[in-house]
Amino acid sequence: MPPSPLPSTSLPLGHPLPLDEHACSVSLPTWSSVVGYEEGSTEVTEKLACGYPRFVYHPYVLRLMDTALKMDEEFTGKDASSFDCLVLPTRKSALRCHDFLAKACGYFDGQAVSPRLADFGDGVSSNAVRQIIGDSRIKLFSEDNSIDQTIEDVEILYNAESPLRVIDMKAANLHAVIFPAQTVFAIEAKSYWQHTGEVVSSRKAEIALAQLGLGSTSSNSEDNHILKRVTTSFHNDADDWKICKYTKEPYLAFYPSEDESSNDGININPFTGIKDRIASVVNTPSSSVFLTASGMSSIYTALRSARRHNIQKREEASNCVGGIGGTSVVFGFPYLDTLKMCSRPELVPGGVEFFGHGNDSDLQNLEQMLKERSKKNRNGDAGVSVLITEYPSNPLLNCPNLQKLRSLADEYGFAVVVDDTIGNFANVDLIENGMADAVCTSLTKLFNGRGDAMAGSVVTNPNTKMGRWMQEDLELNHSDNEGLWIADATAIFKNSEDFLERSSKINVTSEALADWLNDREEVATVYYPKFTDKEGYNSVMKRNDYGGKHKAGYGGLMSIILHPHICQRTFYDEINVSKGPSLGTDFSLSCPYTLLAHYHELNFAMSYDVQPNLIRFAIGLEDIDELKDKFDYALKKSKLHPKLPRVEMPTSQIRGYCSGNTSSTLTSSVRRPSLPFNFHSFGMRSSSKPFFYTRELSTDATRKPITAAPVDFRCVGSLGSRFSQKNKFGIQHA
Repeated sequence: MPPSPLPSTSLPLGHPLPLDEHACSVSLPTWSSVVGYEEGSTEVTEKLACGYPRFVYHPYVLRLMDTALKMDEEFTGKDASSFDCLVLPTRKSALRCHDFLAKACGYFDGQAVSPRLADFGDGVSSNAVRQIIGDSRIKLFSEDNSIDQTIEDVEILYNAESPLRVIDMKAANLHAVIFPAQTVFAIEAKSYWQHTGEVVSSRKAEIALAQLGLGSTSSNSEDNHILKRVTTSFHNDADDWKICKYTKEPYLAFYPSEDESSNDGININPFTGIKDRIASVVNTPSSSVFLTASGMSSIYTALRSARRHNIQKREEASNCVGGIGGTSVVFGFPYLDTLKMCSRPELVPGGVEFFGHGNDSDLQNLEQMLKERSKKNRNGDAGVSVLITEYPSNPLLNCPNLQKLRSLADEYGFAVVVDDTIGNFANVDLIENGMADAVCTSLTKLFNGRGDAMAGSVVTNPNTKMGRWMQEDLELNHSDNEGLWIADATAIFKNSEDFLERSSKINVTSEALADWLNDREEVATVYYPKFTDKEGYNSVMKRNDYGGKHKAGYGGLMSIILHPHICQRTFYDEINVSKGPSLGTDFSLSCPYTLLAHYHELNFAMSYDVQPNLIRFAIGLEDIDELKDKFDYALKKSKLHPKLPRVEMPTSQIRGYCSGNTSSTLTSSVRRPSLPFNFHSFGMRSSSKPFFYTRELSTDATRKPITAAPVDFRCVGSLGSRFSQKNKFGIQHA
């Protein structure tokens, strides 16, 4: 039976994308629905059947959390309503989360106790986070999150008297971290889930509920509600619907959760099959491929490995700068959680240096920083463990100078980790040419294609010294595919059978569409590797056609900025493609990326040329003429007035804007919020000074100023948790 049809048009608010119990995206079809979603409007959030799994807990996961709390109540006798929890895919990930929370909430050093939400009558909202000072202290399972400890003693694992405890759920190897309800623990727990990607998939949650007997034919209505289906309310006349044996309701799941039935027709282990398939494309031994639960967890895995290498170096030397495990470097403006993960001192005690433009000026600043730091050590070590970059970047599709980064890494002894999700390993060679020590990929995206399963991969490079060390390290420290469930692996293995053919078609369609959009008078800027850095991208583009199955190209992702005479909101509302978070699906998918990823830090994003009115497109398998017709219709419908001729203004009348090419002092009435990392811009180290900017001007891919369309800057507090889903802390998206 072929998979159910994938969406090819805009769908109503809250519709799963695709229509499947395990969908990894959800329809946000209008600009106002995106704003309402980010602001936590119940008119929007209550209509969402699901969401991107790292940002929105799947209904099965939420029910699993309730189950964990009931189990904890049975053990401790404490009211379950006084506690909340987070479920993790493995014991080791639960221990890491436990230690993260202890450090993040001040319990480790004894500086805070019973953090809670409170209203002190001083005009601050009752949703403000406050901490009550005390002297409580919680023992960590490991001194550093990169070093795992094997804990078999249940009494050590589960301390009923501790406000923070780990419980073995005795199903699918799941563990839960229990903590006091309505506290900052809830916010930090969601941060851990989101930033590290150590998530429990909907398939794994469903099978765990079944193993716990919570989906049985019990007459208890609450038990039946545990397996409430995501797709039931969208039932149609298609013939591939199933009937839930527990609720008797129709539901749609092309690849089920059961580990036995999901292997029908497969003669090999799906984990092995995925590794072999990736290895054949990347041209490495399959022993160099390591699987993870998500794309973000692949980056977290590589980060932890690089930090272990630095710790080993510190044991062999003294007076090293950079803290335990070294400093991380994020080069170029990345997907938001990469930077947020590296900026957490609980995960990277040595901190992060952020070079957000990723241009030649940032390269010079990076080299200067490395030189200065190396002078502080007798052995010349700069105290940097890893440099993480994207190729190309999301959403600006910039391409950093990998050759120069490789040279600096060899000179100063740090790992180069490249996220190639946007380019994909069939298009760009980062292994055979030795550019990267490890390549991290979200298999959730194009490799899977259907958008119905999550996974990630780390490919270590056998051609570099650091890559070989990381392979040996992961062989020792990476176990159980880091929580990736077998049914998810099965779905991805089956879906990726035609990965090369799909990638090739998307390359051709996307380039043709990008060329067409670049010639449209309504479009101010097209961010696409062919336009942002064609020479650099071509230098690493693959020449292998894989037996005629694939022609390398510039990938399927692009972002656009419309001219001021085009209303970006109307355009987004009118474009008749699927609209929601994620990318790399077989169906085209669009979103106003900056609003979804940086809604509560728009000024920070703008300071790195990521404009609020930027619209991102992940191109799918539709025909080029069909896509052109849809874009043409939306562009015409959103025209406000004829395009006005450009008026050249004297330099003195042009207000300041952010790019990597200026060192001028910028002023505005809005100050950039403080960030927990050092950022480098304007040709100087600027972390020690207030940062001001204006928002009236944008830049195109060549950094030429253009007038930006009006933008609505309605920003409210930070979003994000299950405790966010219930209490409107809200969420951000990829």
